[in-house]
Amino acid sequence: MTIQEQYIARLRELVEAKFGHPITTIEDCDALSEAVGEATNIKLDSRAFVPIFVKTPHPIAPRPVTLSTLARYLGFNSWSEFCSTGSVLPGEDVDKIPVVRRWGVIILTVLALAVVVGAIIFLLAVSGKDTSHAEDRIGAVAESVETRWVARTMEECIALRASRCDSTFVNTLDAFVEEYDEAMQRDIPRDLRAKASEDGVVVEDAVVEAYADSIASRCKSMYEVLYLEK
Repeated sequence: MTIQEQYIARLRELVEAKFGHPITTIEDCDALSEAVGEATNIKLDSRAFVPIFVKTPHPIAPRPVTLSTLARYLGFNSWSEFCSTGSVLPGEDVDKIPVVRRWGVIILTVLALAVVVGAIIFLLAVSGKDTSHAEDRIGAVAESVETRWVARTMEECIALRASRCDSTFVNTLDAFVEEYDEAMQRDIPRDLRAKASEDGVVVEDAVVEAYADSIASRCKSMYEVLYLEK
């Protein structure tokens, strides 16, 4: 189980504890959607919670905005804050990638990302509910921005790995992390607003912040692996 999966598992446990009973069906997700909306003023379609709580034959990754909204439901300001509290500590089963497999993992990660994005776009296309149309358009904007940032982060990680044997690698990595974190905090919300404006989509500030935080968290999980490889 990866670090991200551990955080999501912990999130699921805490949400079910606050909700009052296990969430395992579509009907449970409908009720959770109402509870989350009342607590956060962010209304998500109940289908957004299915990847986290309901077992399906073909699981897909939860949307970034879903993770951030559930973190807010638990009283955190963002998904990033939830992950930084230390309530979920990486165990011995956290993936550590052998050197000989790293390039293969990178390629597989790109392919997996393409498959996930394609699956999400397909699900949005086949959905005909008018009530979810605005959310679908906002999701498409976020997916476009996330794809660009994930690709950019992967390029940065590849460049950093090239200097892994250097005696100053840790210092170089620390400097990169500090600068890149600032760049993501500054630029991801700007990119989301610019893409939304380009596509004619109106996005509230709270939704922009939720998506931006989740995109940043995904990118952080990519380069934090470099500390395990040093």
